[in-house]
Amino acid sequence: MLQPGVILSGRYEIIEKIGSGGMSIVYKAKCNKLERFVAVKVLRDEFCTDEEFVRRFKVEAQSAASLSHHNIVNIYDVGNDKKIYYIVMELLEGITLKEYIKNNAPLSDTETIKIAASIASALEHAHDNHIIHRDIKPQNIIITKDGIAKVADFGIARVSTDTTIVVPSNASGSVHYISPEQARGGFSDEKSDLYSLGITMYEMATGTLPYQAESPVSVALQHIHEDLPKPSEKNDEIGKCLESIIIKATLKKAEFRYSSAAELMSDLKKANLTPEENFVNIRGVDDDAPTLFMSDHDMEKIWSEEEKQKEKRRETTDKPKSMIEKVVVFMGIISAIVFVSIVSFLLYNGLKDKIAPPKKISVPALQGYDIKEAEEILEEHMLGKFIKEERYDDQYALNEIIEQEPQKDTLVDKNEVVSLVVSKGPPMCTVPDVTNFKFTTAQDRIRKENLKSKIITEDHDIVETGNVIRQSPIGNTKLRKNELVTIYVSNGKKEIEVRVPKIEGLTLSKAESNLNSRNLEIGATTYTHHDTIPKGIIISQNVKEDEMVKEDYEIDVVISLGRKITYIETLSVPDLLATGQTEGHVKLVLVNKGEENVVFKKLVKYEDFPLSVMVTGEGEAVLKAYLDDVFQYEETFIFTKEVGE
Repeated sequence: MLQPGVILSGRYEIIEKIGSGGMSIVYKAKCNKLERFVAVKVLRDEFCTDEEFVRRFKVEAQSAASLSHHNIVNIYDVGNDKKIYYIVMELLEGITLKEYIKNNAPLSDTETIKIAASIASALEHAHDNHIIHRDIKPQNIIITKDGIAKVADFGIARVSTDTTIVVPSNASGSVHYISPEQARGGFSDEKSDLYSLGITMYEMATGTLPYQAESPVSVALQHIHEDLPKPSEKNDEIGKCLESIIIKATLKKAEFRYSSAAELMSDLKKANLTPEENFVNIRGVDDDAPTLFMSDHDMEKIWSEEEKQKEKRRETTDKPKSMIEKVVVFMGIISAIVFVSIVSFLLYNGLKDKIAPPKKISVPALQGYDIKEAEEILEEHMLGKFIKEERYDDQYALNEIIEQEPQKDTLVDKNEVVSLVVSKGPPMCTVPDVTNFKFTTAQDRIRKENLKSKIITEDHDIVETGNVIRQSPIGNTKLRKNELVTIYVSNGKKEIEVRVPKIEGLTLSKAESNLNSRNLEIGATTYTHHDTIPKGIIISQNVKEDEMVKEDYEIDVVISLGRKITYIETLSVPDLLATGQTEGHVKLVLVNKGEENVVFKKLVKYEDFPLSVMVTGEGEAVLKAYLDDVFQYEETFIFTKEVGE
């Protein structure tokens, strides 16, 4: 956890903690460059060591930073400082939609529709930019003091918490709002976000969640298997129209839900105008939908309904008819047969010579024609067609005929079918996604897909120099062979030169503040004694005042330790000689500040004692005495007298 006063990247000064979640902690901070308050979301330490998690965190946060919408929390910056990964966001005054629901639920239809429309508008903008939120829930919606709903946490990978699960390993999303396809771990797209919005609308309109259980997995299974409880069962004042919108948005099969956020917004607007009109089209089984696996219960219902219909038909068929009815029906049938026979005979005999087609037809040349033109030619020649194959071809354009069978000028019967091979155009190539790759790697990947590349360089504050910022067209787009992919490569942060201020004579903290205000940094610091400059004051700087340097340049400084003071003491050493001994080798060792130095070593006679020895040092010291290299005693003392006193 960061402490108040910590400055990230020399720019964002942490003020206080304002929130936390499973993967991050949010702080209020001040941007010293732009002089404004911001919210800084910092990735928790336990996730910073996971390289893959950090990589996705950076990539997805940068993608989210590209969004600009009045219902989306703005992301200003993404970066890291000494393994602290963070996102800088718009600081909003307000509460989460979850808190708002707790305080005001159930919300009125008008208020539910207003908030839902704002969220849908944000999702429409995100989906248009190919970003799927994957975790829409009231906790990620901010209601500002002005009553504006803003969506947060776009596209940022989530991790397991008590409310966010992974079922199985590739499913993501908060369990109470997760779509069935996410809960299964299957493919999730824009419609998964709309499902989560539908559950959020349910909670706004009723004050409760539709699925609740003791464990997250049980809740996820309810999303997959159990029908949505009708909102009107929880709130009988909800309008029919709003209820239908919620039901359509939360259908189990994604293909039956709203096709887009724009379509959902359209129904929300209608519901606001005509709340009791039931215009919402909730689809049944779609013939064009992907193959669906029906449950035993579904099959039993279908069989039961079919048996009912068969029974009705049998009753109708078996109903006795009167004799008169039978006679009328019989005579009608005989009359119709006679009439049709007479007309057919007359027409045939009168027109057979004029309309009779030739016995054999010459097959026209179709190779190189467009398929529509070929169809017209075949129809004129009274021949049919059959698409035998569609394949890519470098010589024939899209929808042109490559081959035909039978060949041209072959004689065939009327209505003979001609088999055609139709061109799908030149072979299609898949554009690789090269965003955030080194430009050389990006060029190689594009070349391997038989495409050409063009480089445009741009300054960028976040993307590393030489890496791809974005590309056009985006990854997974289909192009013809040798078509062009433009990659925009980062020049790095735009180099701005600033004037170096004078920091000599300042304390280190004031110098740092002055430098940071100009986007400069303190570099290496060296400490030394100085006879006149007080301790803690900067003596010199390696770049002189008023010189121009690039932003983020580091200025090295030398800081004063103050005047160096030398202390001296005179010590008296008593007689160390044994009785009857007239002389001996005396060694004195001074221990000061962890260092040992021999300060006296010579042959001393009896009459030289007591010895007077002068030593210098600082603070507490120990003098050890040795006679003929045998330890005699030690004395502890403190230096108190300055040299020169």
